[in-house]
Amino acid sequence: MEIYINGSKIAFQPLFPLTWGNFFQKLLENQNYIPQDHGIVAVSVDEVDSLTLMTEQSDHMLPENINVIRVATKDSLTITRDGFSKVSALLENIKREILNAADFYRQGKTNDGSAKIVKIMEAIKPIVNFINSVGMSFSLDFDALPYDSNTTLREKVGQFLETLDQLVAAQEKQDYVEIADYLEYRLKEDMNGWNTIVNLLLREIEARFA
Repeated sequence: MEIYINGSKIAFQPLFPLTWGNFFQKLLENQNYIPQDHGIVAVSVDEVDSLTLMTEQSDHMLPENINVIRVATKDSLTITRDGFSKVSALLENIKREILNAADFYRQGKTNDGSAKIVKIMEAIKPIVNFINSVGMSFSLDFDALPYDSNTTLREKVGQFLETLDQLVAAQEKQDYVEIADYLEYRLKEDMNGWNTIVNLLLREIEARFA
């Protein structure tokens, strides 16, 4: 079995049996293989992209008949910048979907509108998870970071999440006009707020590396 990190072959040979999670952990713990401030961003096994082995299948056993494992890493700041860039693009897409959902409700196409809302809610979850993970990774105190002169970052995130309850309540009442108004005027504006949070956090993190 040959193992490459950022194109360079390393001498590490895993001792079996071993899970994929333990394999990646051993690589990350050895700074001769991966610098301390780096994280794994890509994995291929016998030339097949296999990052899910780290993210979703870490408890699976590492087969002994693999020929080549290739691992790519990046420093934490670059990973964070890339992640925030993807979040910003996702937020723009969500805003378009929000307007589409509002249009469906105004046209009486409630099933189509509800299907859009499900997709929107599913898209918001990884954004919240990523922002929380960045906060933990860089030990950011959301209670101390200001969103504006009156609100902390944690309070603002809490407000965004609480307003989603209003959408659920409107759906339960089947008040489709209220749902359309909420989507178009409140939820779309909340997406702009999430973009503000992304920019605030990125500036805070970049200042630490200046």
